[in-house]
Amino acid sequence: MSNILARESLSRIEDYQVETVPDADIVVNANETNWDMTPEIRLELGSRLAGHAFNRYPSMHGEDLCQVIADRLGFDPSQVAIGNGSSELLEKACYAFGGAGRKIASANPSFSMYQTYAILADSEPVLFPLTADGYVDPDGVINFCREEKPVLLIICNPNNPTGNFNPKAGMEKIIRSVDCPVIMDEAYMEFAVEEGKMEDLSTLSLVNQVDNLLVLKTFSKAYGLANLRIGYGIGSAPLMKILKKVLLPYTVNGVSILTAELLYSKPDVLRERVNAVLSGRKYLREHLEALGFRVLPSATNFLLALPAGKALERLAVKAKADSLPSAEKAMAAGGYLFRELLARKILVRNYSGNPRLPGGLRITVGTAEENPLIIGAVKDIIQ
Repeated sequence: MSNILARESLSRIEDYQVETVPDADIVVNANETNWDMTPEIRLELGSRLAGHAFNRYPSMHGEDLCQVIADRLGFDPSQVAIGNGSSELLEKACYAFGGAGRKIASANPSFSMYQTYAILADSEPVLFPLTADGYVDPDGVINFCREEKPVLLIICNPNNPTGNFNPKAGMEKIIRSVDCPVIMDEAYMEFAVEEGKMEDLSTLSLVNQVDNLLVLKTFSKAYGLANLRIGYGIGSAPLMKILKKVLLPYTVNGVSILTAELLYSKPDVLRERVNAVLSGRKYLREHLEALGFRVLPSATNFLLALPAGKALERLAVKAKADSLPSAEKAMAAGGYLFRELLARKILVRNYSGNPRLPGGLRITVGTAEENPLIIGAVKDIIQ
């Protein structure tokens, strides 16, 4: 029998698992956009694909799309990179700056793959806590970095899975105060428009003022291209020079590049999608809170709902957990609700067992038809 030896660090990685139900009627567990391209965009895309050279390699690093993004946002194209999803750029940044004996910092709770990318880079993931309400404490992060001395700091803003938006002033304080590169993962920033103008929310305006900043964006969320796996990053010139050393050629296919460029040229379509999400988010929040749930502030296309008050008590009774301590009771209540929704073919993301989010369920904003069905199912389960 062969002696198959994997790198030792791989034993520390837990499989990234998202519940899948092939016959689910409502899928609101992955923060996707729950409506597809319009027929008009499909027609235009089909016309462009008719002349697409499928027998040729795509551009080596998506240079045409990088140029379009750079022109729109006012950067040199050398400061823009595209990846097979913004996740690839996160992974590559960990390779570029991490390594054996080095630490990579991110928040808890936040996107779990940050820790995986750190481990894949043979680095040690170190976690700084969010506040009880899910926000980043700038002074706390700065002190954490002074003590832990990470080689890379990753902040998701707005944060997944809590949904919180952290004001730019606090993020700028962190970026200017730490001694390492900072990745601002702004995958959900398009949905933060209720917080103000985008130029006042995003840290993009800081890219040319500092030498340690990489801002990541994605086409998977607001643009609705999760299936095509494409994202982009804009960074300070010295940082991008290093990052591009680890970006392999041709990792993003030509169809994804072409489609992303088409959607990027449709700001009206983006605005309509965002407005639809904001409307659905408001609807879900109001009805979940009316049922007794604690819903964390959200500037994303999802809400994190935690059972509280009458919702917690009723679900705990149904879960036969009403005599348990408060945190365990909440975990059992949230788990029960998740399973009951699943039985009704409604798939949400289950964080109920997370001690920082006891009983929490993350619910992506659905369509105008789906959202009332979600609320109706929750109400039926609680009663």
